[in-house]
Amino acid sequence: MTAIWRKARVLFSTQFALTTEYRAESIIWMLSGTLSLVMMLVWMAQAAAAPGGQIRGYTPAEFATYFLGTWAVGQLLVVWVAWELDFEVRQGALSPKLLRPLDPMWQHYAGHAAERVVRFPVMLVLVAVFAWLSGASFTRDPRAYLAAFGLVVLGFSARFLWEYSIGLLAFWTESSTSFQEVVWLVYAALGGLFAPLAFYPGWVQTIAVWTPFPYMLGLPAQLLAGKASLADAGRGALVLGAWLLVFWFVRLAVWRVGLRKYGAVGA
Repeated sequence: MTAIWRKARVLFSTQFALTTEYRAESIIWMLSGTLSLVMMLVWMAQAAAAPGGQIRGYTPAEFATYFLGTWAVGQLLVVWVAWELDFEVRQGALSPKLLRPLDPMWQHYAGHAAERVVRFPVMLVLVAVFAWLSGASFTRDPRAYLAAFGLVVLGFSARFLWEYSIGLLAFWTESSTSFQEVVWLVYAALGGLFAPLAFYPGWVQTIAVWTPFPYMLGLPAQLLAGKASLADAGRGALVLGAWLLVFWFVRLAVWRVGLRKYGAVGA
């Protein structure tokens, strides 16, 4: 365990040093992810114009809280490993990494985790500013924040693994990122990026609860807004944990089969 901890610490520290060199890029990418903020304005306007000043129990301020929550959670779930793997496989940059006594996946994971540390303080400032401008009000229950953080960790790990698996499709295709775009649409729709899941037709909700997406994005946002319970968080964690195992074995299988086909120079 000591050796594993030492390797993890060194790997994270080197990736953190690399990430801080490009911290301005992280902030720019953060500011470009405005879809949740646009949906917030749309639903706030709809609620303000609706009879009684609300839609299905959501006032404009509650819509602001929910969509600010999805924006903040979404910032912590951002994963770009599919693009990196697509480049590494096609250009042969993966070859030298195969000589190291460590699965290349862990370097990518550490890099993503380090970027979260750089992104988090700026994200908090922006959330505070947007909350002040929109009238959003988050829960004061510290347990809700802990539960939301736990779901974010599980959700990020699950998303990282499925995007890693998609990136490995570059072993067989000229561009694996096309698959990533399709999966992102499903993630955004069922995750609650466009609207709370309760606003969807019943049959969509029935399908969604068996997927990891609502528990990655919508549920943490609902916890922050005070519209979900700790019991909901517990059920979400179980579902995410199960999907995490599924994605782990899928990633492992695709990696092993793909390496047999890898034919870059030096491989």
